Amino acid sequence: MPKLQSEVKPLTQEDLVQYWTEAAEALDLTELMHAAVVRPSEQTGMFEAEAQTVYFADEFKSHKLDVLEFMRKKSGMPMLDCKVIPLYVSKEEVIYSPDAKYEAMLAANPKLIELRKLFPLIDY
Repeated sequence: MPKLQSEVKPLTQEDLVQYWTEAAEALDLTELMHAAVVRPSEQTGMFEAEAQTVYFADEFKSHKLDVLEFMRKKSGMPMLDCKVIPLYVSKEEVIYSPDAKYEAMLAANPKLIELRKLFPLIDY
């Protein structure tokens, strides 16, 4: 009969990186998993994967169970779990007033003044 562990050994950063790298190589996910930085969580048996790209956050969902299964066997922690934290920043949308939009267009293309003189009824 296998001996049960009474205490869960805390997951160190070095061990976590080693298990993460081994899982990436064994499951042929090196390129995907390279796009994340892993660190132990404050909760025992948890770790966080900081997604550096949108691609990682979306693609990792389909591989998460396989990665966790591999890492659980390697670490001897059957309850090991992962939380993905997206770090990418979405672009901020700027709403321009019609005058500000025209000024921005004019700065990009000064010949717009001539076009406006040719077609005065068009609202820019």
